[in-house]
Amino acid sequence: MLMLLELGLQMAQRKAFSTLIDEAILQSQFGLMALILGLMLAASVISGAAGLLHEYLQSRLCAVVPAEVRARLFLHVQGMPLQHLRTSSHGDLISRIINDASSVEPALWSLGYIATAACGVVIAMGMLIWTEWRLALLGIGLLIPLTPIGARILTPLAARASYASKTAYGALTTHLQENLANQVVLRVFGLGARARAKFAEQNARIVDHTRRYNIFSYYSHRVPWIAIELIDVVVLAAGCWMVVRGDMSTGGLVAFYLLFSALATHTYSLITSFSGLISASAGMRRVGEIMRLPSAAPDNTSGSPDSGANEGRTHSAPAIAFESVSFRYSAPGDDPPIEGDTPPADHLSEASFAVLAGRMTAFVGASGSGKSTAVQLLLGLQRPRAGRVLVDGRDVADLPPSEYWSGTGAVFQDSLLFHASIAENIRAGRLNATDAQVASAAHAAGITDWITTLPGGYDTPVSGDTCSGGQRQRIAIARALVREPALLVLDEPTSALDASTGRAVMQTLLGVSEGRTSVLVTHQLRDASHASLIIVFERGKVVETGTHEALLGAGGAYAGLWEQQEKRLTLRAQQP
Repeated sequence: MLMLLELGLQMAQRKAFSTLIDEAILQSQFGLMALILGLMLAASVISGAAGLLHEYLQSRLCAVVPAEVRARLFLHVQGMPLQHLRTSSHGDLISRIINDASSVEPALWSLGYIATAACGVVIAMGMLIWTEWRLALLGIGLLIPLTPIGARILTPLAARASYASKTAYGALTTHLQENLANQVVLRVFGLGARARAKFAEQNARIVDHTRRYNIFSYYSHRVPWIAIELIDVVVLAAGCWMVVRGDMSTGGLVAFYLLFSALATHTYSLITSFSGLISASAGMRRVGEIMRLPSAAPDNTSGSPDSGANEGRTHSAPAIAFESVSFRYSAPGDDPPIEGDTPPADHLSEASFAVLAGRMTAFVGASGSGKSTAVQLLLGLQRPRAGRVLVDGRDVADLPPSEYWSGTGAVFQDSLLFHASIAENIRAGRLNATDAQVASAAHAAGITDWITTLPGGYDTPVSGDTCSGGQRQRIAIARALVREPALLVLDEPTSALDASTGRAVMQTLLGVSEGRTSVLVTHQLRDASHASLIIVFERGKVVETGTHEALLGAGGAYAGLWEQQEKRLTLRAQQP
């Protein structure tokens, strides 16, 4: 409405020149001239105020909508299957969330300009026909078909170049992320020259695509303007001829020319504003590619302040059962197998076993045997292709994630820390934990003595590279314990630690797992020997279950793994 008011008053001012010149100036009607000029002044003030308010409202819109797109994209990513996040390029994904989602802002400005220009074209056409319909038909007949030709040809080329440029930026972002994360490897292995060459190659690709986009985009602006200037001269010449012939007054020609200039300006703005959508369309296309990937909407309660641990919680140690569970990982875009083709092998095949309630159960086996896959299914991070994972008789797939995870704690092989204080890292397991609960969890994890030596105590900032592996794992243990979990999952918690630190951390874990349903995934059979039940995986199948002593006596797969490890440990101990 503000836009229409602004445009209507602007066009009315141009139309008023006909009366101002023919009836006021040429007829020396000073009163009429003062009235017309006063009305034109008032129109300018009102039009200007409407324009300012219009731009203010659109500025708010252009700030809020991109933020909403980023929020929706971020929320979508939170619910995407883990294999999609692992196989996707993180740098490219970050580029889509930050850069491409922001491309909606220039799109909104362009849409605003398009709406303004379209309304301006319609109003100007009406005024021109009212002023002199014959000359209007000439100008409109030339303007409408000729000015869009260049944009129609060049805009698709610019769109393709823009998409290619944004994709190249995403690839460069990924390379930079990998480069910074792997500086030690790059320097020790002398890969600096290779990294620089790869950077130069990707940078050159960006230059090439950006150059093509700039050329096509610039020409899509320049060609219509050249056409408008030529048409402008033709229309002016025809108008002058009509004045000479007496078919049109001088004031009418001036008003017509001003209105036609407005028409030409709005037509040019309409055409070129579409090219402003090119960059945005490429960015939104990349956003759409992520939004079209499957995603489970995150539970609204999973981020509540007391997420992970409610006061007075009544979680009891659960009994867990796998019933003929089969699962295979798939990458984004994988097609279902064609009938008659051999389907890909399952990473876990028809696995059936029970995890003891309130006791420790160990998953053991060679790398790739299915241990970690079973843990992913147990935690509800993946869904079985067939079979069920039951917790106290309820299918994990039917449990609200916030309800299930609130009673679950986990310590992983790579326990990454947030760039925050020790207290905040521990409290990540229970956002409403009190200082006393944080301190209690740290004490149970065995890091209280170390924390007291730090200058800031629990407020000391830490991150993954500012403390040792053992300290990082113990903070992760405290993060799991502050939840007061009934189910504790320990996925290779000592594999990245040296032997002595690993033994100390394992002793801590054995102590804190008492009375909880605990699942220990490990290659270290000496650690697994402390479990009440051991489940042996081999090539995606469960081949043995039992206690340490029973499995050794059976002389099967577990006994063979134990013998191999003991021989290696003996040889290592004998080395000088």
